[in-house]
Amino acid sequence: MVSGDRKLRPGHLVHLLIDLNAGEETMSLTGSIRRVRGDNGGVALAIAFPILSPDQEDAIHNAVLRALVRRDALAAQLPLLVFEPRRRVREEIEAEIRSFGFPVSGVDSLSAAVRELESEETEYAGLIVHSATRDEPSMDVIEFLTKSDDLRTIILPEPNGALHERARGLAKLPQVRVPRVWSRSELRRVLTN
Repeated sequence: MVSGDRKLRPGHLVHLLIDLNAGEETMSLTGSIRRVRGDNGGVALAIAFPILSPDQEDAIHNAVLRALVRRDALAAQLPLLVFEPRRRVREEIEAEIRSFGFPVSGVDSLSAAVRELESEETEYAGLIVHSATRDEPSMDVIEFLTKSDDLRTIILPEPNGALHERARGLAKLPQVRVPRVWSRSELRRVLTN
């Protein structure tokens, strides 16, 4: 998948210049669009390259693997931020996350969450939200944060599985996960996927 901002259709031919590493020669490749998917105002394109040497194929695969390993290593070191006004519930969520080996930090107000996420001193791997799903103004801010920063967000439903309609809508975004129920196994599943 290649991200872009032009609306192309399956079947269109494209010419790409791919610079994978400084010091290596830039690859000049022609391919055809196979799939197009819109994401947050941008476009993700699946491109097939009919003529690709084994060296070019290896170079692309290695670059993608290096990027994924870097992303996962960085995410593993960054803490998750939990926003939950109720102290007991927040501490319970934090304890569960720590038990899976993830660093975590918690805040009890939406303004504190915004300050933390906008701070240049600390970076977070993602945001975990629980009670805010009942509150329309809180959902406005969460939707803004999730969409503007492509922030990895996990929205935990109420114990009975109830969710605010806007949380259901956000679940369609690729960076948002909404487990079916608030349980240890579901939380672990969304944290590790």
